[in-house]
Amino acid sequence: MRHSTMRYDAPVLKRATVDYHGFRFMSTTYDAAGHHEIDWHIPELTVVMRLSGETYFAGRSGGRTEHYAFRPAQLLFLPLDHSLRGYTKSVGTARNGHLLVKPDWVARASDGELDLSRLKLRWSADVRNPLIVQAMLGLVREVEQPGPMGRIYAESLALGIVTELVRYHAALPGALSRADGVKPHRFQRVTEFIDANLGQDLSLATLAAEACLSRVHFVRQFKRLTGLSPHQYVLRRRVERAATLLKNRDTCLKALALDVGFSSQSHLTEAFRRVYGTTPGAYRDQHAPVATQTPLRSFCNTQRSVSVRQMCAADEMVGASGDPHGYANGVCAQRGCYE
Repeated sequence: MRHSTMRYDAPVLKRATVDYHGFRFMSTTYDAAGHHEIDWHIPELTVVMRLSGETYFAGRSGGRTEHYAFRPAQLLFLPLDHSLRGYTKSVGTARNGHLLVKPDWVARASDGELDLSRLKLRWSADVRNPLIVQAMLGLVREVEQPGPMGRIYAESLALGIVTELVRYHAALPGALSRADGVKPHRFQRVTEFIDANLGQDLSLATLAAEACLSRVHFVRQFKRLTGLSPHQYVLRRRVERAATLLKNRDTCLKALALDVGFSSQSHLTEAFRRVYGTTPGAYRDQHAPVATQTPLRSFCNTQRSVSVRQMCAADEMVGASGDPHGYANGVCAQRGCYE
């Protein structure tokens, strides 16, 4: 595959990029005022969405020219191995999201069912698809403010975008033709696997393999059966597991976050608040029985993870003489485990 070149002579004011195995996403803000030339040679399947700002766009690809006012939520789509030349005119800044997807990743994710080189996808600077827009906005949030489970979340969004393009913007109908019927026991096996491995990095490929499905079909069928995407389901199960463990008043929040699969206490708090409408600490205060708390170091010695034990062991308990809460209340002075 040839190397991508995306030349656009408007000055870049800000850029955030994340490069996953198989696809790449960029959020870029340009000083687009005036006339600027575009010269792209891109071997990957490419989707560009205007996030803010409006420009006049004129572009030529595959012997066809298009002219549009490129506005927020508007999509530009280029099939594999396409070149695009043109220009933009604007009076201010413009912000774009760019998704570049490698065809071999799509083929692996669909068990060979989606061969992008065989699909007759027509380039356009005026694609209208609300589901693709929402998925692109999700990728923008992930690249600019990474959250918990970013990998499985981004994979799900990218596969959703490709599926929508194939279903509604390809010249070959029935590209996704496998029967939708999937035996329920396969998904029971997946949910049991998730519950047993909440503290691990659960990739979309791993979950799809448990269901004996390609990633493309797994995402679609999982949402059909559960009402949630795999990312949403795993996130909810991690929050629910945390809520169960918070019924122990001695629980250290930082250690708990790592134990149930969150990257930090702040990510746990953010997800917990969305599900329960309160913070983990407040939930524990409301639901845990009143009891004498044990010192933090004793709690850490019971943890499965060596890294968690080392983290907690580094914290020192403040003596009662120097702390209004006191050592006996089990307050972690440096890391705020009981806050």
